[in-house]
Amino acid sequence: MVAGGPQKSHSLNQSFDTKRNALTLARFIFASLVVVSHSFPLGGYHLNTDPWSGWSKGQDDLGTIAVSAFLLISGFLVARSYDSVRGPGEFLFRRALRILPAFWLALIVGALVLGPIAWYHEHHTLRGYFVASVGGPWHYLYSNVFVQIHQWNINGLFASTPFGQNAPVSSINGSLWTLIFEVKCYIVLALLGGLGLLRFRKLVVGIALFFFVMMVIHFVNPTMTFNIIPFFFPMAVSAFPFFFFFVGALFHLYGDEIPMDRRLGVAAWIVVVYTMFFGGWVVLGRLVFCYALIWTVVTFSAQWFERWGDPTYGTYVFAFPIQMMLAEFGFSQMGRWNNNLYGAIYIAVSLALSAAMGYASWHLLEKHALRLKKRWPQRTA
Repeated sequence: MVAGGPQKSHSLNQSFDTKRNALTLARFIFASLVVVSHSFPLGGYHLNTDPWSGWSKGQDDLGTIAVSAFLLISGFLVARSYDSVRGPGEFLFRRALRILPAFWLALIVGALVLGPIAWYHEHHTLRGYFVASVGGPWHYLYSNVFVQIHQWNINGLFASTPFGQNAPVSSINGSLWTLIFEVKCYIVLALLGGLGLLRFRKLVVGIALFFFVMMVIHFVNPTMTFNIIPFFFPMAVSAFPFFFFFVGALFHLYGDEIPMDRRLGVAAWIVVVYTMFFGGWVVLGRLVFCYALIWTVVTFSAQWFERWGDPTYGTYVFAFPIQMMLAEFGFSQMGRWNNNLYGAIYIAVSLALSAAMGYASWHLLEKHALRLKKRWPQRTA
């Protein structure tokens, strides 16, 4: 190549280095953005609404964008991980080791640690909290144990918080709703892999396209979203998780053909910003965002962030109850976002405590659970 000539683009597979990327940092940033988005309804700021929704002209909110990014990266990484397993059984076993331990810990902490504290704060006694009835902590634990959340609250806690006063249900951990959809994505991917269908890449394109259409239909007219297959109920909610996850999987499946080009990456971010604030985000911006994000995390390296572990999942699953506890004890009532800096302080404290819990979860539980993936039975001759 002549010096100073045009630089040749490398494919995604050629560009991706497992030891030099920004995947973990990006996931932590998006987990933090979920915390920021939740701060407004949980703390009672900005009329209990994420202001990004208004800035984007109602196209999206910051929390949904962050979860979408999470699922996109997850689809890319999880599809790659399928190549290293011996079948769908081992794949699902490894996925369970990644998802369930911290999820179960979040349930236990919510029901048996934070719940009693909040109950005592509201009633000045623990009497009546540990009741063995529907709505109690024991029912909360076993009804939610398989990731699908059937009970959101325990004994009417947090009713006096801003979220409790404005939401239909004052949830202890409202962030957990996304996990069942990610688990369902794992199941679909395992079925495709087990049946040998992942090599038919156009089939996966069709799956992603189907959910893209459902997502657009729901945005244009929510009443027109079709609930065709019970596994995907409710389609109005499941469309965007499945779409982003399987687009992420497609980046892996087409990794030899997708160019990682700086010009395309910069242009993609320009389109993302324009459509976000001037229209076209749902139809065009979300598609372009997928390339922009994958290009960014593959092109730039932030391995320094992994020096202290991976706090992303723990931050996500523990942030909501931490924020609810801050509101329970009146921290969020000290001020409002439009009046002073207390809203910013509430966000900062929420982020700090959530990140600390994320690191604790990683070092005390998650990384040890992941070591069990080698326990999957080896094939015998």
